[in-house]
Amino acid sequence: MNFSDRQNYCVRRYILAIGMTLLTVIYFLGYLHNPARPSPSAPFPEGWWGWFDQSKYLQSAQALAHLDLSPSSHWYPLGYAILGAPFVWMGNHVYLIPDLLCLLITAGGIVFFAEGLGISTFTGMLIAIGTTMFPSQILSVWVEPWNTTLSAALIWWSLALGTRLTLLRNEGSLTAHRIPLFILLGALLILIPVTRPTDILISATVAGCCFLTALWNRELRIQEFFAAIAGALFVFVIISTLYLQIYGFRPSDYMIHSKQLGFRTDLLWWKTYLLMVTPRPWFPDGEGLLERMHWLFFGITGIAMLPWVVRSRNDLPYVLLAVLCISYSLLFFSYIDLIPGGLWRYNNVHYFKWLFPAMGFLAWHGLRILFSSRWRMAVAVMGSVFLVSCLRILPVQVPNGASHAWMLTLHEPPPAWPDSYFRDFTIKDQDGQLVNIRDFRSLPDSQGERWIALARPFDGEVHNLTITNPSHIPFVSWDMKLVLRPDPCWLRPYACRYKAPLP
Repeated sequence: MNFSDRQNYCVRRYILAIGMTLLTVIYFLGYLHNPARPSPSAPFPEGWWGWFDQSKYLQSAQALAHLDLSPSSHWYPLGYAILGAPFVWMGNHVYLIPDLLCLLITAGGIVFFAEGLGISTFTGMLIAIGTTMFPSQILSVWVEPWNTTLSAALIWWSLALGTRLTLLRNEGSLTAHRIPLFILLGALLILIPVTRPTDILISATVAGCCFLTALWNRELRIQEFFAAIAGALFVFVIISTLYLQIYGFRPSDYMIHSKQLGFRTDLLWWKTYLLMVTPRPWFPDGEGLLERMHWLFFGITGIAMLPWVVRSRNDLPYVLLAVLCISYSLLFFSYIDLIPGGLWRYNNVHYFKWLFPAMGFLAWHGLRILFSSRWRMAVAVMGSVFLVSCLRILPVQVPNGASHAWMLTLHEPPPAWPDSYFRDFTIKDQDGQLVNIRDFRSLPDSQGERWIALARPFDGEVHNLTITNPSHIPFVSWDMKLVLRPDPCWLRPYACRYKAPLP
């Protein structure tokens, strides 16, 4: 190693050390100041362990620590519980250290991925810190126990290894370790769905992209292929054995529940607008992802530029990130239980923790193109994306009982939020029955209550089938109109928040 290489190595180590230290400090500050942190002196001493998901993580981790394999003790897939089991001696803070380790491992994977693309260690660390610690709502879902914390670490190292082993040309620095690294890659690709089954989409996409790239470039080596298979089989056998010990040859209650709730693509465009741009004024509260995190606009434009800039093998990792971001986002936008209110109120934004760094890389790529010789194309694409984001889908009042109504507002004493949001009731219109949560969503506002269509529009008079004598419900019907204005609703002054019906 010559002097220059030794100097670069030292600089890289200093950047990594400083970056990891910053992440650790911010993480602990976020943990200590999180209002949901369990504490005997807090208004709600249980803190986040009183939430459904977190209570199940804790129960499963404690059961595994005591070798309790009864099905009633294990609700979610076992990956995150296995991570927490060695730390149950820390009581209420069982995931304090595991989640910090996952954060640091995720950051390491992001930096390793960046270096493979020729991005400096410093820039990679900036992307890691900026997309995991800011804004404060994102920091919250890293310090709170969520199984997506483990998923993010697994996903980013599978992306980094897949990219540097197969998508890019063979690196001399990895040549001596390719077989063990392929074993690790195979293990990671299985651990991802073991932690969160829906993330099999990511594993399958990464594995397929790596395999096809190696095949296309005639670089598929049998030893490396079977090394990846061996790593995957090793993890699969261990987890399958543990699963059979707990549940036997039957689906777990979580699998049955997930199948009943599930995903639907009926009005995916509608959910995408509400979650990505703004839910207002349809929903009385909540914000779209763009509304809360403006920088995602540059990530979207980075994706939109790819058809005009992809020229070589070095662009493949950006294509992979774009495919993953689009497919994963659409999958979760179609998730029945993901709506704008819960995105922030119940921290469901945690689903997208791994995705924000990917959007950070795509934003960086787009900005580099903007300041290159291809700036005219970049400006044209950014202008087009901005123009599309200026479209507003607004409610317009129509006669009561009209067909094709997207929202009904009921003027009555407002119910409590949980009583409306989680209420189990069924209504009927001319086209059939609609169930709250699955087909539409009931939410309180200052005027009473509003029902928002998610599966299909309401058609004609609506009757509540849950009450003893179903009767016609007095309501105001709202259709929708498409409006184009030069000031998008995801930027200040957030004009859609002041349109009828007001919250």
